[in-house]
Amino acid sequence: MPQKYNLKYIIPNLFTAFSLICGMIALQFVFEERFVMASWLIAASMIFDGLDGKIARLLKASSKFGSQFDTLSDFFVFGVVPAFLVYRGALNHLKIIGMLISVLYVFAGGYRLVRFTLKNTDINSKHPFTGLPIPAAASLIASYFIINYYFWNEIHSYNILLAIVIFSSILMVSKVEYLPIEKKSKMTKESKFFLVLAIISLALAVKYSYLIFSGWVLMYIFYGIVRYLILLAKKG
Repeated sequence: MPQKYNLKYIIPNLFTAFSLICGMIALQFVFEERFVMASWLIAASMIFDGLDGKIARLLKASSKFGSQFDTLSDFFVFGVVPAFLVYRGALNHLKIIGMLISVLYVFAGGYRLVRFTLKNTDINSKHPFTGLPIPAAASLIASYFIINYYFWNEIHSYNILLAIVIFSSILMVSKVEYLPIEKKSKMTKESKFFLVLAIISLALAVKYSYLIFSGWVLMYIFYGIVRYLILLAKKG
């Protein structure tokens, strides 16, 4: 049976489609100024985006089509949608400057995805990510909206959000490496550590979901920075 008609190749692409659908609905919520719902949908998209690749490897159904579909979906969901969220939800009062900062994020995310696509020609391989993965950058923005609206029902500090957007954009185009959760069939010590934290997080997520989501994003981002600095120090 040809690959395109094989069910096992369709299943992981369905998860990519679910991620894309969440992003499309999130964009509609942004225009309706329902920023918290849009942020949670970005978080949901991140889960679907994480599952599609894992399911493809589990079913041995990785394909070039699935890889390209995932990249295009990521650009829209984690690049375009967060940029609109940032501009519509906070930075529009800065007018042209706010627009340029939002566009900067989109370009950084696009650069990050193109660099990843060109570097990783083997769709079954799991190499360290060069630069902050765009879903993590989008999640950092989304978590800031969730935290602010939970405590203050508005964006408490526009300057912090501005710094977050610039910071995440720089990290995406940087050479800071982030390890995938799994590496082939063998889990690293870092993977086991994150797995234990994930289990603990699930127990707390029902009541403290807004904190768990933000905490995970921050921990992942700064873990990569600290690891990169330690490796640089060892080389020096």
